[in-house]
Amino acid sequence: MLQIIDINKSYGSKKVLNNINIDFKPGESTAIVGESGSGKTTLAKIIIGLEKQNSGEILLNNKILQSINKRYFETCAKIQYIFQDPYSALEKNFTVLQTLNETVTICKRNNYDYMSIEDCIINVDKNLLNYLDQKVDILSGGQKQKLCIARSLITKPKIIIADECTSMLDKKNSEEIFNLLNKIKQEKNIILISILHEVDFYSEYWDKIAIFKDGNLLEYSEFKNFYNNAKNIYSKELIEAFKFFKYKGDQYE
Repeated sequence: MLQIIDINKSYGSKKVLNNINIDFKPGESTAIVGESGSGKTTLAKIIIGLEKQNSGEILLNNKILQSINKRYFETCAKIQYIFQDPYSALEKNFTVLQTLNETVTICKRNNYDYMSIEDCIINVDKNLLNYLDQKVDILSGGQKQKLCIARSLITKPKIIIADECTSMLDKKNSEEIFNLLNKIKQEKNIILISILHEVDFYSEYWDKIAIFKDGNLLEYSEFKNFYNNAKNIYSKELIEAFKFFKYKGDQYE
């Protein structure tokens, strides 16, 4: 279990996280939703160790997670991050095989048990096996993000954080990525945390939803009940905005 306990974070006089408490369980997916500047990405960076909180604790299986320079390799490997932009997250002049081998080499150097490249690709999209000797640059945006997900599986992670990972993809590719992450969550029993600016409240990708605004956790509940039972005013505003744009979109289809 990943536990966020009384986390506070400020940049100078600006408070970006205010007393945040959330529990993430294995085999569960959580959508963390909020506008830009709400604190959701800062929380993700604290979890992976790139930022340090001012106060509070992050526990993984009852052990405190320190900042990244104080973590053992095994701890770092258990938490994988999928970035918003698959184009800049990959070295375009590398082949697909070189991209994945880079992580394998690091695992070997640290005597860490890893998933084979073939198994990682099969878990994501076996068609990528046909591109092993091809440069990453020829892949589509959806294929690039699948490659990022395959790379994240090499270390056999316990937690995957996907930060706006479909924001640069079209609707079809976005649905494929969300379905893929959901499948991996179920099959590998991982904790899946999705950082989102907006969310499809009709979808079935997530088990829990956490609403952030101005550094505060406004609401945390079961995703399936949220659409009809949201309590916070801001949460209800998000739902109304979704309904409006969903209706407008359906009119033009």
